[in-house]
Amino acid sequence: MTTHPLTRSAFLSALIGAGMLATAPAAFAARDSAAESYVQENASQALSTLGNRNITGAERRRLFDQLMLQFSDMDRITLFVVGRYSAQLRADPALRALWVNTFKDYAVAVYEDQSQAYSGSAIRVTGSTERIPGRDIVVNSEITPRGQRALPVQWRLLRSGDAWKVFDVSLIFDGGNQIWLAQAQQLDFLSQLDQTHGDIRALISRVQQTTASLRQHAMASNGR
Repeated sequence: MTTHPLTRSAFLSALIGAGMLATAPAAFAARDSAAESYVQENASQALSTLGNRNITGAERRRLFDQLMLQFSDMDRITLFVVGRYSAQLRADPALRALWVNTFKDYAVAVYEDQSQAYSGSAIRVTGSTERIPGRDIVVNSEITPRGQRALPVQWRLLRSGDAWKVFDVSLIFDGGNQIWLAQAQQLDFLSQLDQTHGDIRALISRVQQTTASLRQHAMASNGR
């Protein structure tokens, strides 16, 4: 079976079918200034790295890799995106390590592939909503690519020890339709795992192929 990268249109089609498109809720809960500052600082740094054409693609990947490890809760995300099949990873440390590295490389490649669209972008945090005080919060922001209108983006943060970490990111489109990206990735990966009777090694192989394709495309687009 051929595996394709999950594009924005694929996100929309899949989520509509699964009932995972929702209207963004109004914010009534208390704000958290520390979480808002965390997103403002780290997202600004990530966007700056993505748009930096004064360094090589390899150096950009290395820097963005570091940022992702600092900014994102990769341990939680890598288990979440395989859903019920995560029990295999918990039972097999070697398989889990392989999957974590594979998914991390894939996530970096996805963002690198999209970096051109965000070159020169600015981010402005506009507020936050506590889902569970001190543990689970959604930070609202706007990302404005140069010469374009602002795109609403939400960041779901979970407490990890004494720090916040990003667990999921959403885009809000015209009409208020909202897509949470980790949920969309989970939908895509579960579909593949269901077809292979839960063969995570097969999923790893396919994700690695997609990662290689994304990196080739990014290198061609960047001319380096």
